Order: sequence, then C-alpha cells, then structure tokens
Amino acid sequence: MSGDGAQDGPDALLAAIAEKCGRSVEDTRSVLTRHGIGITRSLAVPKRLCLRSLSFFGEKKGGKAAGTIAFDWPEIGPGIWGITSGRNLRGKSTVLGIIRWCLTGKRSGIPAEMAEWFAAVRLTFTLDNELYEVEIANAVAVRGTLWRGVDDARRAQATFGSEDGFKAAMSDLFMMQLGLSPLVTHTVRPTGESLDQPHDWAFFAGAMSIEPNPDYLFGTVAMSALPTRMMQMFLGIPWTSTNADLVAAKGRLRNQATQNRAVAKGLADRRKDRIEALGKAVAAAEVELRTLHTPAADRAALAVAHQVYADLEARRRAAEAKLVAVEADVAAASEAAAHAGRLLQDFTDDRAAGMVFRALEPVCCPRCDEVFAEDRRAATRDEHACVVCRTAEAPEQDPSEAEERLRAAADLAAGELSYQRTRLRLAREALGSADTASKDAEKVCARIEARLAAPSRRTELEAELIGNKARLEELDAEGEVSSGQDDDGSVIEAALAVVEDAFKPLQESVLKEVSDLILEYAVLFGVENLEETKLSGNTTLRLVKAGVRTSFGSQTAGERARLKIAATLAIITVAERRGVGRHPGLLLIDSPGANEMVAQDYDKLVAGLAGLPAEFRHLQVFVAAVESPTIREHIPEKHRKRAVGDDYLW
Repeated sequence: MSGDGAQDGPDALLAAIAEKCGRSVEDTRSVLTRHGIGITRSLAVPKRLCLRSLSFFGEKKGGKAAGTIAFDWPEIGPGIWGITSGRNLRGKSTVLGIIRWCLTGKRSGIPAEMAEWFAAVRLTFTLDNELYEVEIANAVAVRGTLWRGVDDARRAQATFGSEDGFKAAMSDLFMMQLGLSPLVTHTVRPTGESLDQPHDWAFFAGAMSIEPNPDYLFGTVAMSALPTRMMQMFLGIPWTSTNADLVAAKGRLRNQATQNRAVAKGLADRRKDRIEALGKAVAAAEVELRTLHTPAADRAALAVAHQVYADLEARRRAAEAKLVAVEADVAAASEAAAHAGRLLQDFTDDRAAGMVFRALEPVCCPRCDEVFAEDRRAATRDEHACVVCRTAEAPEQDPSEAEERLRAAADLAAGELSYQRTRLRLAREALGSADTASKDAEKVCARIEARLAAPSRRTELEAELIGNKARLEELDAEGEVSSGQDDDGSVIEAALAVVEDAFKPLQESVLKEVSDLILEYAVLFGVENLEETKLSGNTTLRLVKAGVRTSFGSQTAGERARLKIAATLAIITVAERRGVGRHPGLLLIDSPGANEMVAQDYDKLVAGLAGLPAEFRHLQVFVAAVESPTIREHIPEKHRKRAVGDDYLW
C-alpha cells in the first residue's frame, strides 16, 4: 500500500485486507459484501451551491404582529449577505430556517407556532451552472415540486406531498450531485435492540450552519464519531465511506457477540424445538422454491411456447385451407354423382315409357277420331308400323349395354363422393385437432406470461430461506458466537487497520494544512492570543493561547463560534486547493453577536468574512444579525435584507 492512499485502488486495498487477515480475496470480498461494506475511495469533484432567490408568503396569526407575510429576496449571488433588523426577534433566524428547510426538506429552525403561517415558499439555487427551484405550493401540507433548468428546459426533478417526501427529494439531489455517501452508525438502544442508523443529506447539511453557541466543531451531532466522518467526507479523505461502514460493522458484530452471550443461558432449553421448527421451515421453503419458476426459465419457456404456438397456428391455417379445398371437392363430387344418377334415371324412365307406348293399341285417330278398321290394325302389326302414322317401328335395341355404362358411371360418381366425404371428415377432424392444439399452446403462452407479470414470492422466499439457514447455523453454535462471526470480525478488524493505513498519512497531511488555516482565519476573526491550532483525526481541536494549552470546548461561546467558522472555511479552502471534498460552499451564520462577543471582535469577524469572497469566488455567506455599524460598513446595502427600527423582516 502506498503511504498517501491516493494511488491505491479498490483492488489493491482488497488484496491488502485479504493478506492481512490470511483469507482469499474472494472470501474477503464476500465477508465485506455480507456486511454491506463497499470498497470505494470516496473522491468527488466539488460542486458549488449558491442561493439565487428566496420568497415566501402567508398570514401571521395572533398577537400584535398579525398580518400578511410577503417576503421576496431576488437576485442573490456569491459573497457575503446580511439578514438584519433593528431589534431582536424580528424574523432573522426564521429566514435562515426557511432556507435550511428548502435545502433539506426538514422543517427545523422554524418555531412550531408558525407552522401554519406560511402558505407558499420558493427558493432558487444553482449547483455549479445548473439552476434548481424548490417550490412549496402548500407549506402546511408540505406539497410541492423540485424543478431543474429554466424556461423551456425546465422540468420537474421530483414532486413531494409530505415532509418525508420532501426530505427524500432533497437528499437524493444533494447526495448524488455532491458525491456524498450515507454515513451509517450502529447503535444499541436501552432495550438491547441493535440497529443501523443511516445519516444522509439532512445530517451533512449541518456543516453549512453556524449556531450562536456551538457545542461541536463540525455539524450539530456528536454521536458515534459523526463529526469525524463529516470532516473526512468534506475534506475528500479517501476511503471515508468504507471506514464508516467498517466501524458500523464492527459495532454490529460486537453487539451481536454480546447478545449471543446474553441469550446463551436461555437458549439450551429451546434449542431443540427451534432447530426442528427452522428445519421444517427450511424444508418447506426449499420444496416451495422447487415449485416456483424462475424468471429466466419462464422467459426461455415462453420463447419455446411462442414457437410452438406459431408452428401450431401455421398448421391450423393449413388445415383450414385444406378443408376449404376438400369442401369444394365434395361439392364437385356431389354434383357429379347427382348428374350420373339423373342420367341413369332418365334412361330407365325412357325405356319404361317406350315399352308402355309400344304396348298401346289405338282404335281411332287422336286428331279426328276416325276409327281404325281391324284389317288396318292387323296390317300394321304385320308391317311393324304405327297404326296412326304408319311409320315403321325401329327395331328394338338391347338396353343392357347403355344401362351398364350409365350405372357404372353412377357407381363411380357415388364412390368418388364417398371418398371426398371421407376426406372432408378427416379434414374437419384435422382442423379441429389443429385448432385445439393451437388454443392449448396459446393458453400455455398466456399462463407463462401471467407468471412473469405476477409478483413472485421467490425473492422473499429465498431471503427467508437464507435467514432461516443462518439462524440454524447460529443455533449450531450452542449459544456462543459462531466461528463465522469470529472470522468476519477478524476480516473487519484487518480491513479497519488497512483502511486507516491507506488514509491516515494523507489525512495527517491534510489536517496539518487545515490546522494552519484555522489559526490564520481564527486570528483574522479576532480570536485573541491564539498561537497554535491542531486539528486531530477525531475532530478534536487543540489550541495554544498565550502559551497555555487548551481546547475548543474550553473557549467562550463567541470564540467557539469564530473557531467553528474558521475550521469550516479551512476545510473548504483545502478542498478547493486539492480539487476534492464535498462542502457546497454555503454558510448560514446565525446571530454571531448574540453571545458575549465584544464589538471589536464582532467587527473583526464580519470584516474577515467580508474579505473572504475575494479569495473564494464561489463562497456564499449569510449572516443573520442585529443592524450595526459593523454590518453597514462591511456588507453592502444591496447585499442586505433588513428591517428598520421595530419593523419585522416579513
């Protein structure tokens, strides 16, 4: 590993951890992943936050101050800005609270009795060159929109309808844009419950606020070394997120071990029943998992089913076409059979009629009723001639040959018709079979598609199975911390050591630079007799004043406020110089003169802040204070939003 950690990538760090704990790289990665630990260097390109305008409207309720609220502050930019009034309690801190509310979604710094005073709030700001607008259309219900862009390019980045939704929208924006990672701390409640607490933008935004009487050098919360994590993150110290995750994991493992030892005595009596119950649950889950289709298998099956359906549908269409052709053949064969039958019938009828007519013996002319004499009838019989017209009768022909031909033709046509009807029956059966098969295949496709569309229990079941198997493994340890946990603990300890080795040299170098700047800025802000400042990795600020060693916590409220401002600006400066870090470059300083700071020190602080923008073009500082000659001298009037005399700011 290189000394400053800057050259070491995630792979090199992981290999060093594996070597230190005597595990393979894959085993080490598996342990870290199991505990939610990502190997990331936590570097990001800084982005500058700059407020551009603020407005809010509503109605004050109750008291002598009742009336309409109409606050509008357009055209804000980088530099130092004043929020001033002639007296205290004229709404200065509330303006800062509304700014913090718009930036974090967390309504803090606004008195509870004013919760329903504000009807609508709008704040515009830029992150580098990208414009955003927070529009709270209904401040009571906390309903609004986060917009991005201007004019035709303006679009809704997020909408929200509750305070939680608002906080989530702003956290998502700033955590992503500033390259921040949530800091997770592990805590144990008095009940013994162990839980992880993630800290996101609402926590990090505390680095932008300087309260009148600060207790902590960074942020507003000192729990679980959070100020240290915040300082490292804003300084751009590599592996910050990894280190925080490792510390949280170590706490989890330590607490798990404590809990395991605490419950070991009572575990023995219940162990057998518990193992049996978990075994049944695992077996049931495994059986159910085998019955559940996987999405990949279903997609593969669906592709096959679609192909089968396509093939069967083609077969059905072919059977349908064939049926149409066979029906035409049947119609033609039926017509041919009917025609042959008619010919045979006509022949039979003609022959029968001829025999009847030849058997007739007319006694008179059918036209004139002349009676034929017997001798005429006899003569015509002998002559084989008609007694009426005396036409010679044609000799009778043998009809059997013609009839045989006609009957053979009729039989042939009937046979063809029977054949075609058989074909028709088979074609209909084939179509029916193809139609049924096609519909069945379509149903198979529909069932698979429904399975893919329906929510699957597989993920839940697999998680439950993993959890139950893990519990079985814990029970197998018979109340002691399992070997797996011991092994995990050794990996976590090794990782902490390696990560600290990776960032400590760089951190010490950076903190030396920050410490020197804290001294420079604190002296600029009027901290008297300050000779030395040393910021340690745990955010402890050691001081030497007039030859005496002391600390941040031992200073007066006014000195702590100035030291906190100096430390915050020092971090911003170092991050700016190194091109890393994530502090957005916005400071909200509330009532720096509210503590026991004397006028001369107050003047030095404001003068020092007013001189900073020349060095930091992107820095933006808001100071909420009572109007004074110091404010008027160092903050231009166009940079002040002020209330004169007894007036209110809004």
